[in-house]
Amino acid sequence: MPSADRRVVHVVCTDAFAGVERYICDVSVELARRGWDVSVIGGDPAAMARELGTAVTHRPAVGVAAAVREVDSARGRGVLHVHMTQAEVAAALAVRTWGMPCFTTRHFAAPRGSSAAIRAASPLLRRRFRDQLAISRFVASRVGEPTTLLPNGVRERPAHTGGSRSVVMMQRLDLEKQTDIGLHAWALSGLAEDGWRLQVAGRGAQEPALRALAQELGVASSVEFLGFVTDTAGLLDRADVFFASAPEEPFGLAVAEAMAAALPVVAARGGAHVETIADPDLLFPPGDPAAAARVLRRVAEDDVLRRQLGAQAQARQRREFSIAGHVDQLSEIYEGALR
Repeated sequence: MPSADRRVVHVVCTDAFAGVERYICDVSVELARRGWDVSVIGGDPAAMARELGTAVTHRPAVGVAAAVREVDSARGRGVLHVHMTQAEVAAALAVRTWGMPCFTTRHFAAPRGSSAAIRAASPLLRRRFRDQLAISRFVASRVGEPTTLLPNGVRERPAHTGGSRSVVMMQRLDLEKQTDIGLHAWALSGLAEDGWRLQVAGRGAQEPALRALAQELGVASSVEFLGFVTDTAGLLDRADVFFASAPEEPFGLAVAEAMAAALPVVAARGGAHVETIADPDLLFPPGDPAAAARVLRRVAEDDVLRRQLGAQAQARQRREFSIAGHVDQLSEIYEGALR
């Protein structure tokens, strides 16, 4: 059984299940496997329960007030680890847990908070944290505060089966992801004429406009909008190439998951992509669909090259971005604070 000291509470004040929540689940399951007593507060109840299983305690909490109540009930020994600004505020307000060392992970490449009130309170919030962990060098360079670099990690996967002649994009359909560049690149690549398909997994405010763009470009019949995909492992297993268009990705969990499945990744040369993807020939200038199309075509039409690039990507993920390696470092940080 875990000792009283080997206890960690992760907090996120949402009812969603996106990149941050997926990360929390992967880390929590690995920590529990290693003997930590792990609780998670927040996130979509059904999705979190599915991902966390029975080894990790989950309690829903949407918004700061609900999170404060749940965090206060977790008072005692161990570590508090919060994610995103609302959870940081909850940790500061949950006075019964002030004796617990608290860490925050900076998931976004921007200073804290979108409101003037949060920006003004930022110095006070920082005093609550033992350390701030940045998920990439790109994030560390943008938050405007001292951080400790701790790159994200993902679970290892077997190499993909592939063979479906499909390119996959897996991201929120929001403006900052520039999914429209992916559609333009797809149209320019001509891969649809060779029997390939583009599968777009994700949802967001831009979906209607993107569907209309696919029609306008004449590629609607070769583009599938899949919405939110639960079985991302199955989607990646069937794919042949992964495409990431975001110009300023803070880390790119989906990119790392594609690498774990031995998929070659074609991505915009910006954000953390330059840290995760070692081969510069797979990167294109952000916002340049013609350049993206050329890289995409070169990778898609050469079976041998795809296999080589996929094997290299998987080896790099296991060496640099594994969940096991990430939790090794995270455990050392926790144990140092508890000592």
